[in-house]
Amino acid sequence: MNIMSNKIQRMTRFKTKVFFFANFQTQDKRSIGGATILSKRIFDFVSKHPKLKVRHYQIRHFWHSKFQIIDYLIWLFRFPFTIFTYDVISFHVTRDFHFSVGPFLWAWAKLFKKKTVYHLFGGGFHRQYEKMPRLLQFMVEKTILKSDYFVVETLEMKNYFEQKGYKNILWLPNSREPVEDINLDKKFSKKIVFFSRIVPDKGIPELILTAELLPDDYQLDVYGPLDPYYYKYNPFKGTKVHYRGIVHPDQVITKLLKYDILLMPTYIPREGYPGIIIESLSAGIPVITTDCCVMSEMITDGYNGFLVPIRDAKALTNAILRFNENNYKKYRQNALNSFKKFNSNKVFSKLTEAYLY
Repeated sequence: MNIMSNKIQRMTRFKTKVFFFANFQTQDKRSIGGATILSKRIFDFVSKHPKLKVRHYQIRHFWHSKFQIIDYLIWLFRFPFTIFTYDVISFHVTRDFHFSVGPFLWAWAKLFKKKTVYHLFGGGFHRQYEKMPRLLQFMVEKTILKSDYFVVETLEMKNYFEQKGYKNILWLPNSREPVEDINLDKKFSKKIVFFSRIVPDKGIPELILTAELLPDDYQLDVYGPLDPYYYKYNPFKGTKVHYRGIVHPDQVITKLLKYDILLMPTYIPREGYPGIIIESLSAGIPVITTDCCVMSEMITDGYNGFLVPIRDAKALTNAILRFNENNYKKYRQNALNSFKKFNSNKVFSKLTEAYLY
């Protein structure tokens, strides 16, 4: 018994200890989003590695935008005492973090000679960086951009910083687990779906117009939390769009499989790789999205879906009408084929290697 206990202690002692600093989804509806869902999935994956001992620390407890500063101030003082026993400090953060508290917490980590892995969500950090005053640019250049691994979501961002001479850039696209037993022979049933937080810049006005332009035998359903800043009431009431409410992340694939096409008419400049697009590809469901931001890094026009101009309901409608019973199976197969580079079993392994080597 003592021999087994000593063996377990030795195994635990030599594990790399990772301080996983990220937001997970909480009971607060404002915490629901792609970043919190992806953070949890990454954590679940890396925690299973036999050579890693990973512990999660929640960044935010106050989800009202005016109160998040409280969490940041608390962490400024708490951080050095909490990270002391860890080998790797792994940041998983959004755009409000990089030019505020991020550099200071990073400095604490380096003061204690910790390996730093700085993972940012979304696709707009380089544009955010360019708009900042030179002093703030200098601050991030001397801190977070000097992480052992600076982890970005898009190839556009990876190329941008590599052209500036940074050699520590790691591409970690949004990703999902593969879906088992996909029926590629599913018949085209004219059912269209949108999954995301309900904000205008996701193309909500265009969705409503598209539903009006489609023939009556098409069905357009919407899932996602209503952002209270923009919508106090259901914006789809009295329209041909059916609002279906919020779906738990574990149930998204089950819902998706009931539909033929995903719509994502976003025009948010900082958009990265929306998780729902990755999930659609994993399920063999073609996607219609906008020729905006980095959508073309996921969707190839005419192959696994279509790219349309932003704010163009007529173009969305025409793209939907290009699918039919004769060509639908081909688009499903192409969608499934394009999922390979977003398979989380391969993508998340990059992070475990960053922690260990």
